[in-house]
Order: sequence, then structure tokens, then C-alpha cells
Amino acid sequence: MGRGSRLTRRFLFLVAALSIVAGVTLGGYVAWLRVGAAPTPDANQAARTDRLASALARPRGADTVAPPRAGDVVAVVRIPALGRTWAYPVYEGTDDAELSKGLAHYPGTAGPGGVGNFAIAGHRSSITGFEPFADLPDLVHPGDVITVTARGGVFTYTVTATQNVSPSAVQVLAPDQGRGADPAQRLITLTTCTPRFGHTGRYVVFGRLESLHG
Repeated sequence: MGRGSRLTRRFLFLVAALSIVAGVTLGGYVAWLRVGAAPTPDANQAARTDRLASALARPRGADTVAPPRAGDVVAVVRIPALGRTWAYPVYEGTDDAELSKGLAHYPGTAGPGGVGNFAIAGHRSSITGFEPFADLPDLVHPGDVITVTARGGVFTYTVTATQNVSPSAVQVLAPDQGRGADPAQRLITLTTCTPRFGHTGRYVVFGRLESLHG
């Protein structure tokens, strides 16, 4: 790998790290947050998500696959522990535009199913009530399954650990998840704010790829 490529990767990781410090998973000021249960995708949203998953799984020639741009759908995530119909698209980038309609992929971290750490952010509370990770700390535990549909197949991860960290703990986005994991593994990290109606900490779910179905 050339020096320019290494510098680019370091820059992208810095961008991702700054995102978690800045609190990309915040839902606004506490006084404006809507109290309520985690939303269950309605029939229309579920149908749209299913269509996105089908499109992602459709085989394509290698020459038609370009690096994702901000706002592109890179995957669809399903977590059965959060509900039978729980499924959300993952968009490239961690701006409000992405977080307001789905989950968000930290630029500079691994892609879906890739070697390294596929790191994702999501709202636990928000002004609009769009809160896909509202129940993440309560319902997702080690041993649970995370399924990611993306170009290249359906990737099944198993949750290995959960942790409360400070907003400055950007090491959770590193290829080894900041835990000394083998960076040659294919890992996944989910991040959200904690407590639910606050932003003084981050709640993190760590996982490891178990299988791939092409």
C-alpha cells in the first residue's frame, strides 16, 4: 500500500472518529425529544426496505460497483432481537440526512462483510421519533444475531460484547474495535447515545462475522 493510500485511510478514520466525538447519534436537545417506544417499521417502510435488500443482493459485474458516495444505501441490517420486522437501510455517511432515515455507516471504516470493522451509528432518540436503536441496550445481548444484506451476499454476525463508553472513545471504530480484536477478522460495531434521552455517553455493540451466503 502506497504512502498516499495510507494517508487517505488515516484521514477517513479521523473523520469517522470525529463523528462519534461530535455525537452523530444525538437526537437534539432533551427537552424536545419525544418519549415513546422504539418504532416498528410500518408496512410501507418494511416493503421499501425489502426492495432495497433485494436490489443489493442482485448480482452485478465487478466493473459496475463503484465506491459508495454520501447518501448511498450500502446495506440493510436486520436484528431479530429488536423485533421480527425490524430492518433498516444503512446509508453512507453520518450526517443528519442519513441518520434521519436509517442507520449510518462511518466513512473510513470497513464495508459490509469486509475485513476490519464495519461501524454503524443510529438514533436512540430523536425529535421526530425516528429511533431505530431505541431498544438496543435493553434487547441486544452477546450471542444475538445481526444480519447484513449488501453487495456480495448476506452476512451474519454474532454479538460478542456490549459496552458503555465515553463520547471520546473513538477507538471503538478502529479495525480492532479498540479491544485488541484481530484486525484481520470481519467485525461489526453499532453505536448510539446513552442514556436514551441524553448524550453523555455512547452505547456500543460489538460483533464478529460468522457466515456469508452469496
